[in-house]
Amino acid sequence: MRVLLVSGNRERQPQSVLPLGIGYVGAALRPRHEVAAVDLCFEDDPVAALVRAIESVRPDIVGLSMRNLDSNAYVGRDAIVGAYGAYADAIRAATHARLVVGGSGFSLQPRAMTELLRPDHGVLGEGENAMAWLVDRLAAGDSAPAFVRAGADGAPGAAVLDRLAPPARDLYDRRHFEQNGGTESVQTKRGCAFTCAYCDYPDLEGRTVRMRDPEAVADEMQALAASPGVRCIFVVDSVFNVPPRHAEAICRALVRRGSRIPWVCYATPAGLSDALVASMAAAGCVRVEIGADSGTAEGLKRLRKPFRLDDIEAAHRRCADHGIRDCHTFVLGGFGESPDDVRRTLDYVDRVDPDVAVFMVFQEQREDVGVSVSRHRAAILDLVGREAASRPGWSVPELGIRTGDAVRVPGRGRVPAGPPWLSLARFRRIAPWLGVPHAG
Repeated sequence: MRVLLVSGNRERQPQSVLPLGIGYVGAALRPRHEVAAVDLCFEDDPVAALVRAIESVRPDIVGLSMRNLDSNAYVGRDAIVGAYGAYADAIRAATHARLVVGGSGFSLQPRAMTELLRPDHGVLGEGENAMAWLVDRLAAGDSAPAFVRAGADGAPGAAVLDRLAPPARDLYDRRHFEQNGGTESVQTKRGCAFTCAYCDYPDLEGRTVRMRDPEAVADEMQALAASPGVRCIFVVDSVFNVPPRHAEAICRALVRRGSRIPWVCYATPAGLSDALVASMAAAGCVRVEIGADSGTAEGLKRLRKPFRLDDIEAAHRRCADHGIRDCHTFVLGGFGESPDDVRRTLDYVDRVDPDVAVFMVFQEQREDVGVSVSRHRAAILDLVGREAASRPGWSVPELGIRTGDAVRVPGRGRVPAGPPWLSLARFRRIAPWLGVPHAG
C-alpha cells in the first residue's frame, strides 16, 4: 500500500523539532509498503502543501501525526488543535484514503481528538509495531479496530528497540537543519519507572525502561556526525542518565570511537553522579536540561520527584566543574502550589544560579487524569515575569521572556548549533555586562 505520513507539528520555538517518530514509523512500514512524508512545519500554506502531497503520492492511507496540543509557551492551543481539524478536513476532501491519526498529542486526549478529527483509525502510544500491524491488516482486506495500541487487540507488543530499523531520515524536511543549527535527534531508551505527578512519558512509552545497545547508539551518533549539515545531536530520552550504567556505557563507547560531535540531553538530579557527569563531558556532552521542577522540599514531594534539593545543587556544581552548561526547568503552580510557594522557589533559583532557568506554569493535558491549569496561573505568571526581567539567565516562554531566536547569539553567519538556551547560557556567563534580549 502507499502510505503518506504527515507531520503536523508547526512549533518552531525554541526551535523546530525533527519528526523522529515519523522516521521510525516510516522505517517500520517500508519493508512491505511504499512510504512518503510531508512536513508542514515550514509551509506558508500548510493545507495547500498537504493537498499537493496527496495529489502527488495518491496514498491508500494517510497517517497524521499529532505531536503537540499546545505551543511550547502554552499559548495558542485553540489555533493548534484547530489546524489539525483543518488538516483532517483537507485529507477527506482530497482523497478516499483511510485516515489514521497518532502521535503523543492524540494519545493524551484520544476521545476529544477523535471527535474533532473523525479518523478511520487511531494509534495510541508507541507507533511502529501498531501502525505496521494496522497497515498490514488493511492491505490484506482484514478488519481492524478503531483504536490500535501496541500489545492490545492482537497487535504486537512494545518494540524491542534494538530490533527496530533505524529511522528513515530521508523523510525529514532538510529545512529543519537550517532552522535548528544542524541538530539531529537520537533516542537511547524508552519508558520511565518514575512516578512524577504530572508527567505523561510513562503513559506514552510505558513504565518499563527499554534500553538500546550502547554500542549501537554510539555507532548511530558517529554516523550522524559524518552526515552533511549535522553539527549537534540531541539525545531525546525523557531522562538520559537513568539508569546510570546505561548512560555510562554510551559515554565510554563514544570515547572509544573518538567522537567529537557535541551533544545535549535531558537529565534528572537523581543519579547524576560526579563520575557520570565527567564521563558525559569526556564523550562530548556540552549541555544538559535538568528537570529540577521545584525549589522547595514540599514542592518536590507534591510532584513526587525522586530527589532532594541538595541533589539539584550538586547537579549544578558537577556540571560547572566539568564544563557542561546546565538549564534547569521548573514547573510552577501544580497541585495547589501558591504564589508564596513559588516565591520560595524563585529565591532558591537565585541562590543556586544555574546557567539558565526556565519557568513553566503547570497544565495537565492527560484526558484520563483531567485537563486542567493552575488556579493561581495569572498571579504566578505576574510574579515570575517581574522577577525574570532583571535575571539574565531566566526564561519564561509563556511571557516571551528570553525565548526562541531572541536568545541566539549569531555565529559566523549561521544559526548556532544546539538549543537556543545554550546560546543564552554562553552569552550570560561570557558577557553579563552586555545584558541579554528580553523578549522572543
